[in-house]
Amino acid sequence: MNIFYHPTRPGLVQESEIIQRIDSLNAAAQDMISLAPAEGLDLSKRAYQLATSTEFRHDPYPKGVADALFNMSHFHLELGDTMLALAQAKEALNIYNELRHSLSQASTLRLLGMIYVQLNEYNKAMTSLLKALESARHLLDTRLMGEITMTIGQTYLVSGEIEPAISELKKAISLFQSRDLSIQLSYAYNYLAAAYKMLGDFEVFDQYLQRSIELAEDLRVLPVRIDNLRQKGQNELRKGNLDTAKAYFEQARQLAEHQGYQSDEISCDIWLSEVDHYLEELAAAVQRLLNANARAQTLHYEEGCLRADRKLAQIYAELSDYHKAYEHFQSFYQIEQRIKREKNDLKYMTLETIIRADALQKEARIIQNKNDQIEKEITERKWVEEALRQSEDKYRRALNLDVTTSVNTLRYFYDLAEQEIQRVNRYPHPLSLLIIDIDHFSQVNERFGYVIGDQVLQWVARRLKDLLRVVDVIGRYGGDAFIMLLPETSLENACIVANRISQHFAGADFEVAGEKLALTFHAGLVEYRKDLPVDVFIQRADQALERARQSNTQRIMVWEDESDNSVDN
Repeated sequence: MNIFYHPTRPGLVQESEIIQRIDSLNAAAQDMISLAPAEGLDLSKRAYQLATSTEFRHDPYPKGVADALFNMSHFHLELGDTMLALAQAKEALNIYNELRHSLSQASTLRLLGMIYVQLNEYNKAMTSLLKALESARHLLDTRLMGEITMTIGQTYLVSGEIEPAISELKKAISLFQSRDLSIQLSYAYNYLAAAYKMLGDFEVFDQYLQRSIELAEDLRVLPVRIDNLRQKGQNELRKGNLDTAKAYFEQARQLAEHQGYQSDEISCDIWLSEVDHYLEELAAAVQRLLNANARAQTLHYEEGCLRADRKLAQIYAELSDYHKAYEHFQSFYQIEQRIKREKNDLKYMTLETIIRADALQKEARIIQNKNDQIEKEITERKWVEEALRQSEDKYRRALNLDVTTSVNTLRYFYDLAEQEIQRVNRYPHPLSLLIIDIDHFSQVNERFGYVIGDQVLQWVARRLKDLLRVVDVIGRYGGDAFIMLLPETSLENACIVANRISQHFAGADFEVAGEKLALTFHAGLVEYRKDLPVDVFIQRADQALERARQSNTQRIMVWEDESDNSVDN
């Protein structure tokens, strides 16, 4: 065992104590990622200096050096110094490769993917992320698998591939939920909110953004809090609420400036220039954009340069300063063409990437199933297996869909309802349940046969899907009934949904052999109450439905304790 003289503390110090000190500094720094970047960067630098110094040891401590570089790269990426982050991540990866440290290799490859996304080099990002996935598949690390999957989703998102982005982000969320990884969930919900905003589905956007906000504010996840505010500002700007939008952008900018997040600060300045432009304060907008553009060039923040140049070209053209407008348009065009090539290349490799990622995820699941670890790890493996199985969405859905109507089977509906109830119990949100039953459907089967009866059910199921939101869950509830779970929906709003469905079918006829069938329904409604078991929740809606069937005047009934309450229809 090597021992050395400590220059600031009399006596001798063991080499193992120095290594322990370096590891402790690196571990403390890693805990500060996304939470306290300045303090974390300072700890990382101290660990790096200690690990590379030969004052206490004959040789540098490679693992300590690599861990410090990894952490510094993370912090520099957050703070906007992307090129320094890239150099440090590459150096860390080289050391981890020499050490054959699989977990650190996979984590660093994922970090490189994040850096390449920031640089708009999407193909390099995806290549790094697939290598990370390949390296991580043997490790049985739920957190790492989720983080890699989330960054793949982020890569698709920023390149404009929304559908695969949503698919990957939902897989990541399942993995994070299985381990209650709240910081990671705050990121994933935020990215998913952005995806639905790009699709124009602002109702779902609001729901996911609110989930992200709750976690990010509770845990003080700084990058997510900044982007939450920025997204809220963008949404208010879309609605024309300029003062509210400006307030959100300024809050985000102040938070970014206070923490040293330079790229975020630049982005907020560019969004504030949009508000200036709407208010026709063109001089203020130009000055803000010129400052943002100069800082973005210094940081190699290409997205900032792109957006600033595009906006400057537009404003200078409005000011009839066509020379400056042309200069900025040229800069914008050059950057845009390079990014467009990256996006096109990624689009061509998207299908191959999805297949390869799914194959790696399946292999990880197989390895995990075969691994004979101690009993307490079994539950975790089942969660990972279930989450990874979602990558086989096409086949999984086929097993969980009713053969006739292509809506969820009742068994699978129970599973989905249980998941939503767990979320509502943890983060209270309104949740309602609706069961509808087609009146006298047996007469349709008797008169026209079961083939026509199935066609009627299929038609009803399609119409219900069109009437419901993306987040709503629909299942088949027996022969001629359907059950619907309505997240983020109070009882009052659920009554509106039930009436809308009833009115829709009252005016929509199904034609059979030249004869039109007019369909009517009875419905039962219930709102969820905390800690209510799923079977009791469904039973209450069924009881309300039964009372509606027995009523001579009301078609829609609401469950209430010891009283009948109805909705006029």
